Amino acid sequence: MAPGDWVPACVAAELPPNTMRAFDLGGQRVLLVNLSGDVRAVAATCTHEVADLSKGFLMGRRITCPLHLSQFDVVTGEPLSPPATEPLRVYEVRVVAGQIEVLL
Repeated sequence: MAPGDWVPACVAAELPPNTMRAFDLGGQRVLLVNLSGDVRAVAATCTHEVADLSKGFLMGRRITCPLHLSQFDVVTGEPLSPPATEPLRVYEVRVVAGQIEVLL
């Protein structure tokens, strides 16, 4: 797989509205989030400490890290509260024939 490839993650029906799920795609841990039908993807690891954001809390477009409670905007990747100061990587997402794909 080359950089810039679209990689299948899951069937869209496996990610119901207002849920999130992490996937290992092309050697990267990616968090898919379904915001009421708008699917987004960000890096699944907190930028402050090595914590799995899929174990965190999703409220609207805000995800809270389970380790030190940093919050991030899942649309922009921007940190919204300390201790995290670095943004999450944001990935492009598309749905093709019911399959969610992520651009790596």
